[in-house]
Amino acid sequence: MSELTQHREFVASSFMYRFIRGMLIFFFARICRWRLQGLENVPKDGPIIMAFNHASNWDPMILVCASPRKVHFMAKKELFEVPFVSYIVNLAGSYPVDRSKMGRQALKMSIDILNQGKVIGIFPEGTRSKTGEMGEAKAGTVMIAAKAGAPIVPVGLYNSQNVFSGGWFRPVSVCFGSPIYLNSDGGKLTSKDMHELSEQLMTTIAALVQDAKKML
Repeated sequence: MSELTQHREFVASSFMYRFIRGMLIFFFARICRWRLQGLENVPKDGPIIMAFNHASNWDPMILVCASPRKVHFMAKKELFEVPFVSYIVNLAGSYPVDRSKMGRQALKMSIDILNQGKVIGIFPEGTRSKTGEMGEAKAGTVMIAAKAGAPIVPVGLYNSQNVFSGGWFRPVSVCFGSPIYLNSDGGKLTSKDMHELSEQLMTTIAALVQDAKKML
């Protein structure tokens, strides 16, 4: 593939990303009447991990639209094998993860993206909450942040599980907290350190969810 062709494909994909994101922003802002707070807490450059509570499949789309910077998410590799779906996840800047090798592969790919000065989105609980209640955080978020030397921006989302409820679209709110910088020596944290930091992170996110709730 020539450099000119690659450039044209890049321009086309960038346009489609901006177009689709713009349509979604219009939807969340005008139809769902979302409320945003704390955007000034998001560093304008450098690597960032956005850690958020996860109660709905809407959450990644909401965060992508609410964030002032492009957010990259992990996605199971099977999605990249489905023709139309693969186009969407690639367009969104997602990266494939083999669930059978989740730990090592996800860690490496996430650090590679952060080393490029980009932003990744992670839900510390590791999966979507089916009850809407927040669960216990896994150590992965803190481990990635420590190894990549990236700050964690905690984010609280409220009412995302009810974006479409009762035959109508409902409001949602997003609250960005202050960046958390880990004081670690080259990422060498003990298991106890990671557990405690993960618990503190979830406590912070829980508080932001309550702040987001007050915004509606």
